[in-house]
Amino acid sequence: MKARKILYVPVIFIVLLGMIISGCAPTTTQVAPTNVETKATEVPSTPTVNRGGTLTVARELEPLTFDPFIPGDNGSIYLLVQVLEPLVRADATGAGVEPCLAKSWDISADKLTYTFHLRDVKFSNGDPLTAADVEYSVNKAAKDSGLSFIFNPIDNIKVVDDKTVQFKLKLVYAPFLSSLSLFTSSIVPKAVHEKDPEGFGDKPIGTGPFMVEEYKRGEQVVLVKNPNYWGVGVDGKALPYLDKVIIKYVPEATTRILGFRNKDYDVLVSVPLNEADGVKAMEGVTLEVQPIYALNYVYLNHQNPPLDNRDFRLAINYATDRQAILKNVYFNYGEVPNSFMPKMNFWSKDVPLIPFDIAKAKELVGKSGYNGEVIDILVASGDTTQKQTATMMQQSLGEAGIKSTIRELDSGAIWDEVSNGTYMANVSGITSDINDDDELATLEADSSAPGDFHTFFSWYINDDVSKLLAQAREASDPATRAGFYKQVQQIVYYQDGYNVPINFVPYVNAYYNKVHGWRNLTVGWWWLKDVWVEK
Repeated sequence: MKARKILYVPVIFIVLLGMIISGCAPTTTQVAPTNVETKATEVPSTPTVNRGGTLTVARELEPLTFDPFIPGDNGSIYLLVQVLEPLVRADATGAGVEPCLAKSWDISADKLTYTFHLRDVKFSNGDPLTAADVEYSVNKAAKDSGLSFIFNPIDNIKVVDDKTVQFKLKLVYAPFLSSLSLFTSSIVPKAVHEKDPEGFGDKPIGTGPFMVEEYKRGEQVVLVKNPNYWGVGVDGKALPYLDKVIIKYVPEATTRILGFRNKDYDVLVSVPLNEADGVKAMEGVTLEVQPIYALNYVYLNHQNPPLDNRDFRLAINYATDRQAILKNVYFNYGEVPNSFMPKMNFWSKDVPLIPFDIAKAKELVGKSGYNGEVIDILVASGDTTQKQTATMMQQSLGEAGIKSTIRELDSGAIWDEVSNGTYMANVSGITSDINDDDELATLEADSSAPGDFHTFFSWYINDDVSKLLAQAREASDPATRAGFYKQVQQIVYYQDGYNVPINFVPYVNAYYNKVHGWRNLTVGWWWLKDVWVEK
């Protein structure tokens, strides 16, 4: 999850409700016999992979910390998940969850007690993973992390024995397993973290496939193979395949592109969209356009008049030509959104789009009692996507009779204004860190949720929406949950004009074809453990 970022979508991504496994323990799938005849003496060959070597990745974001209880930025999140692990994790696609440090779990009949059975694994420093580490870590996340509201349904955590830990819930909580896949649910060694909590973010100890060898802020992170990692590759040997991964921090788009063309980097994360077709045409290069749980949108502060008026917020929506922005700013990489949050498992196609309609916008402006206040639109300095979006909006808003100005600030200054509630509008975006809609729906639209994020700094309040979200959390049936989220989508987006959705965005990455196993998950990151490089 992150507000201060740009992410980049092309395809409609629909996850069948049957793929949602919140509330379900691992199952065994039986496969029917095929008609293919094989000889009894034939033995399947071992998949060919190369082991060893170094992968060099360039990305526009850098990590602020490797402490899982601190960050909300994707620069940190996407790297710390390579080093630290939770009880369950995003599966190969990111659309579901699978066992991680918990090899299995049992769920009581009333769905209020979850008992997790831990793998016999070690941290990178050689210490064994214990249930006490799990209890410490999740309690720490519930108390200190910025996403503590996700853990609110937990009543208590009990250490049964060294390899068994039990969670008791206050109420039925359908997203529970997905919540435990959250980065802030990562398990740290209790003794190490307690001894030096401030230093842990620079020198993390985890059970993940990699360790941090070098963390040079403003320059690079170097990850090396964790010799104690428990995961096994397709060749039957311990993961990861790579010996080392160098992640270069290259914030300037032109520099990233030139470096990739010069083969300084094997992988380029977040290809500038105006360069995407050119990169795609490069010989020996694959352009990855991967749908993720992301939405670029304009934040609106409902505290500040005239944005406290629903008709005025809807007027801004009708006066925004999203199709033109998609074409001219995103080079048609994307999809005009019909929701206030990313397209996820419970997204509904049946909620109508708010069309570009200047006449309707003018009507709503008149109805709102607008007195000519100037709408101050914040964009990050040097961010051409945000600046172009704001510029196109400013023109069409003017046609509807709405005055606006564009103000460029560095991302830190913008965040200060947004989090303090002094801003009016901000072009930015958001991603989900789990595969369940509950995290972002609660963060953005539930004013009753604990925490000081103020419906993600919109100061949006709708008690009916809060009630619907509470019902969605407690409903075990996916179809029932989908019905609740459809109502929320209809109210928050179409009726209340919560924000100005701009684009369902993908990640657009590029890599040389010597790289194998690279895949951007729907939750935003990549499993570096599965990547190998031709020699």
